Amino acid sequence: MTNSAKVSIASNVVALGALALFWFSEPLPLVLSYSAHKLLHLVGVMLFFGNLVAGPVWLAVAFLQKGRPHFAFAAKTLADMDIFLTTPGVQLAVWNGLFLASLHGGVRGQPWLVESLALMVGVSLFSVTLVLYWQEKLVAAAVAEDWPKTKKAMAWWSIAGTVIGAPLLLVMYEMVSRRALWVVLPPAG
Repeated sequence: MTNSAKVSIASNVVALGALALFWFSEPLPLVLSYSAHKLLHLVGVMLFFGNLVAGPVWLAVAFLQKGRPHFAFAAKTLADMDIFLTTPGVQLAVWNGLFLASLHGGVRGQPWLVESLALMVGVSLFSVTLVLYWQEKLVAAAVAEDWPKTKKAMAWWSIAGTVIGAPLLLVMYEMVSRRALWVVLPPAG
C-alpha cells in the first residue's frame, strides 16, 4: 500500500469521525470568525475539487501521448497529490463546514445538511474502498509498464471516480442553494 493510500484512509477515518462527533453532539460554537470558517471551507473545497478534476485530466493526457513516456510519473504524482491536495482539502472542507453548520442548528438542523452529510459519508466509504483500490492497481500497473493491466485499472478507476463525482456535485448544489433534494425533517417542537 502506498503512502498516499495510507494518508487517504487516515483522512477519511478522521473525516468520518468528525461527522459522527458533530452528528451526535449539540451544535458547537464557531472557534474562528464566520468569515474565517467560510474562507477555510471554500479553500478546502477548491483544493479537493481541483484535484478531483485536474488529476484525471492530467492522467488522461499522459495516457494519450504516443508511447506513454510520462504515464507512470503522472499516475504516481496523481496518487501523491492526494496527500498534498485532497487530504488537506477534505479536512478543511469537513471541519469548517461542520462548524458552519452550527449556524443552522447543527448538522441535523436542516434537511439539506442531513442529506449532504449522508452523501459525504457514502462518498468517503466508496472512495477509500473502490476508488482507492483501483488507483493503487493503476499506479502499480503503470510503474510496471503492464499496459493491459493499466488500461483495465484506468477504466475501473475512471468509472469509480465518476460515480463519486455525482454525489459531490449534489452536495455542492445543496450547500449553495440550501435546499434538500429528498430529505424532509419534521417540524421542530
